[in-house]
Amino acid sequence: MTTTGPMEPGPVRIPPLPPGQWTPALRELLAGSAQDGPGRVNLFGTLAHHPGLAHAWLSLARVLTHEGTLTHRQRELVVLRTAYRRGGSFVYDRHRAVAAEAGLDSREVAATAAALGEHPWDRGDLALLEAADALAAGQPLPQPLWDRLADGLRPDQLIELLILAGQCATMCAALDALRTPPDGGRTPSG
Repeated sequence: MTTTGPMEPGPVRIPPLPPGQWTPALRELLAGSAQDGPGRVNLFGTLAHHPGLAHAWLSLARVLTHEGTLTHRQRELVVLRTAYRRGGSFVYDRHRAVAAEAGLDSREVAATAAALGEHPWDRGDLALLEAADALAAGQPLPQPLWDRLADGLRPDQLIELLILAGQCATMCAALDALRTPPDGGRTPSG
């Protein structure tokens, strides 16, 4: 399996709206997610073009990141590996710092973007990473992998794992197709 590759070069297809043009509800969501760290302005600004969808999407993301049943470490392993496999540089780069806060050391973060055999992952981490690989590629989870996952995760956590990987893959595809820039030099003002 390989990644889908880096974002296609070229101009931003739908420029993020500056915060002054967002709905009050979207500005409130961004303010309420301040604990998630920097790097969300262009994401929110892009979603601001469709306020109803933005609110629903970001509400799901909030559940997955703040109310979920997976541990912070488990969640970040799945997000990093899915983003890597999908070629989602926006998501991968943003979650590197989040992963450090979740207890992943720099070697582990780097290993999420390498062949799985290059790092001595424990059984549970390896199962999560293998699941992220399969799901990012649109492949079914083989029964032996499902059994390994089910050995360490409850049914609610298994469901969450599937939704988390899908949500991450979808966000990677959308941000890459739109060529949404990371926050920084091209951040909208307002």
